[in-house]
Amino acid sequence: MTKSEGEIPSLPQEIMEDILSRLPAKYIAQFRCVSNPWRTLLSDQQFINTHLSNRHTKENLILISPNQSLYTITNLAVSRKLTFQPELSDTWTEVVGSCNGLVLLENEEEDKFLVNPTTLKQVKIRDSPLALNKRESFWMHGFGYDVLSDDYKIVTLSYYDPEDVHSDTFVDVYSVKRGVWRRLDPSPYNHSFPDLSPGAFVNGSIHWLATSSKSGYTSVIAAFDLVDEKFKEIPAPGCLDEKVFVFNKLVTFAGRLCLIDETQDNVRFDVWIMEEYGVEKSWVKFSVVLNNDWERVKLLCFTGDEEVVLLIDEERLVVYNLKGGTSRDLIVDGVPALFIEGGTFVESLASTGLGDCIGVQHFGWKWRMMKM
Repeated sequence: MTKSEGEIPSLPQEIMEDILSRLPAKYIAQFRCVSNPWRTLLSDQQFINTHLSNRHTKENLILISPNQSLYTITNLAVSRKLTFQPELSDTWTEVVGSCNGLVLLENEEEDKFLVNPTTLKQVKIRDSPLALNKRESFWMHGFGYDVLSDDYKIVTLSYYDPEDVHSDTFVDVYSVKRGVWRRLDPSPYNHSFPDLSPGAFVNGSIHWLATSSKSGYTSVIAAFDLVDEKFKEIPAPGCLDEKVFVFNKLVTFAGRLCLIDETQDNVRFDVWIMEEYGVEKSWVKFSVVLNNDWERVKLLCFTGDEEVVLLIDEERLVVYNLKGGTSRDLIVDGVPALFIEGGTFVESLASTGLGDCIGVQHFGWKWRMMKM
């Protein structure tokens, strides 16, 4: 056999790229060290986008323990602890939002950190220098992806009076790609935002609960489109009433817009999901009935087996079976039994960008197995 006969033939470039785009992100990170051409290919934004669309990965959990340590849980079977560098608050850190594998965190001092738990990279992002004075105003944030400009954006709304629809609302937008804040031109937004919860990103828009003067001072869902950077209103389920800002929360759940209605009692709550975006009749409801009283509940994710994962009272992780109405605590071996905050993310190669940040940092992790 000649040398040429014994050589392994090389694959065409397009086939090689297709194979690589279907591999887990952790392997792609290793392959970047093979050669400079591979590093260039695997760091290309088009490849990163193709990899994300090909993988269709399930949602993973990102959790914050009382001592402000970060953990991720995959498939409810394996967890890893992140040795995380940001100056997380000693008392409180919030998951503002998650999109395409990037997670935006904010601590009690309102420092923001954009992290990718898969690639183990993160950046600190300064607050908008254009927003109103924090001591004299109210702020709310949202995070999402602008598909037209291929850019991730943070949106900050600041205003003086959350109850007054005539109070000026100032909108500042941060571009992760460019690393800069900018103020949108003044506009009559016709909305007030009494609920200061983070916005829910779905279908290219960030959504908040609001009161609309345009709709007769009723409770509405206000959606900020990240492409044209304008507000619109989304049809809401019938449970949205004058008690909305006390008992209702708007979240992203399984990639859909979701409204949690807590007006029932401290045992049961209803979950409304918009199955077809923008279609009022597509809202469907399911109920969760727990054995014990609770004060706060956060809906995290579906498991794919007619079960949902909940964070109860900023303490316990609970898996609830929708069909049988049963629940069980989610116990993780070797990690804290309590978690004060949580969210979801998908595995991706998305870049945290450089932009107007303080120190691009890396963080490590340790594997731990989880007992059910």
